[in-house]
Amino acid sequence: MVTDTHGRRFNDAQRTRRAISEALLNLLQEGQRRPTADAIAERAGVSRRSVFVHFADLDELYTEVAVVQGERLSTFMKPIATDLPLTERIDQFLAQRQRIYETMTPIRRSAIGAAPFSRTLADIIDRCDAWLRDQIAEVFATELAGREPRVSAALDAAVSWASWFHLRRLSQAEVHQCLRCVIEALLNDRSNPA
Repeated sequence: MVTDTHGRRFNDAQRTRRAISEALLNLLQEGQRRPTADAIAERAGVSRRSVFVHFADLDELYTEVAVVQGERLSTFMKPIATDLPLTERIDQFLAQRQRIYETMTPIRRSAIGAAPFSRTLADIIDRCDAWLRDQIAEVFATELAGREPRVSAALDAAVSWASWFHLRRLSQAEVHQCLRCVIEALLNDRSNPA
């Protein structure tokens, strides 16, 4: 009987890496800004040494965590039909953004704090922001067609995580109404279309 021990070891290593990544992500999600290796190992059900064996450095771990977080966030990102009326697209877009931002907030706050010390983290934040900008361009392509790039930039700023986070003192309905008002104003203003 032949056994594939190399394949089994590889799968075990992948499972351990995933467990460590998910452990860190869950600890951040729960509000721990800088979980220790001991806390990560305990949550993952592995030894402290395993954290360092499976990841060469923090940047490698951050990259893996970004993949897991991307998978989680992508479950909220459903295609929005571009032939829907603008008000319906805005409502669906804002509902998605709320779920995404609620999920990403603890991780994003931690990443922003550590980004000045990690080019990898800064790049991950930039890629996430680009992913969110791409959604804006797709959902509001009709309204943005032929408009100056500053309209897209203004829309991106208006619905950014930073804007949403700033408005968290309001109820969810008030945040939705506020952002809807800004989106409609930006997309309906044709005083400077080109």
